[in-house]
Amino acid sequence: MVHVSNPNCSPAGIHGCDAAPTPTGFGVKIDLVMLSKLMKLCVRPLAAEDFDRFINYWLGLSQLELERLGVAIERLPSAARMRSNLEAMLAAPDDGVRSFVLVWCINGEAIGHSSLKDIVPADFGSIHLHMWRADLRGKGHGPHLFCLAVVDFYERFKLKRIVCEPKADNPPPSRLLQRIGFPLISRRIGRSSELSTICKLNRYDIVREIAEDYLLTRASHKNEARNETQR
Repeated sequence: MVHVSNPNCSPAGIHGCDAAPTPTGFGVKIDLVMLSKLMKLCVRPLAAEDFDRFINYWLGLSQLELERLGVAIERLPSAARMRSNLEAMLAAPDDGVRSFVLVWCINGEAIGHSSLKDIVPADFGSIHLHMWRADLRGKGHGPHLFCLAVVDFYERFKLKRIVCEPKADNPPPSRLLQRIGFPLISRRIGRSSELSTICKLNRYDIVREIAEDYLLTRASHKNEARNETQR
């Protein structure tokens, strides 16, 4: 088990700003707070000041982007309804929410999010991922931020399992999940969320240990390589 809060993010993650190096399931100790600080990447709960960016992302998607994501435009809430839903989410206790949003941050700036839906506390959730800033897509930040969100969701809601179901003909999220190492376990026809069209979905098993391993090995090695090139 690892702890992933980052003092660069405000409000602080679920473990606060002074988390100590924590034993992991791999028999080593690593300070992921310091690791994320060095990489300047973190996740944190959505806050009221994020509402405008969150809403603008959804309502600013083109018809082509909505089709690529598998979003049914008639199911997309208005800005007012979306804001009301977000306010209700923030007001609800963790054990009373059906959905929850973690913001992705680089250098403290909110640039995307992971949402967890269909939450059954102490059991199950379905995760989604969205990069708000088009200029940061494909830059290599997504896998690290996604894995930070996965570990946070597992711990926050004491989950046993998380799945992710991107649209089968939308390659980028499937490439990201495969790059991290999450297994594709099935394909089905259906909706991945209340906003979705009925379409073919790839179902990935989002295993906590795989996310932790990525953060402790490949993500940290990538940061070391970046530091070497900057010397």
